[in-house]
Amino acid sequence: MNLAQEEPAGMEAPVDFPAALGWVDGDHALLTELVGIFLEDCPRRLREIEEAVREGNAIGVRQAAHRLKGMVACFATRSAQGFADEMEHLGKAGDLSKASDLLPTLLLEFARVMHHLKAADWQEQN
Repeated sequence: MNLAQEEPAGMEAPVDFPAALGWVDGDHALLTELVGIFLEDCPRRLREIEEAVREGNAIGVRQAAHRLKGMVACFATRSAQGFADEMEHLGKAGDLSKASDLLPTLLLEFARVMHHLKAADWQEQN
């Protein structure tokens, strides 16, 4: 099964595995470890950002979004990083008026990343 074929036509895969492997200097074991840490920690971080948005907590939004952005940096997830960066800027500005609208998109993109990383054949793409 080719993961790129699972993405809808015209939609880029959420993870750039060759770039991710380059980020860890070709160390497959390290990349596998980072994937495991991400898959374990990401759901908790997503709950944190949901809670912060729901509570109108700009500092919490900024911190949670910053953590999420850092978590996906090594996977070259431009879209997920972009949404987390946008949410972080909203938190920094103290203006969460758009955060509720952005949150579902951010959650969906991080779900795509997690799904992609859970795929059994991701290592074959490296």
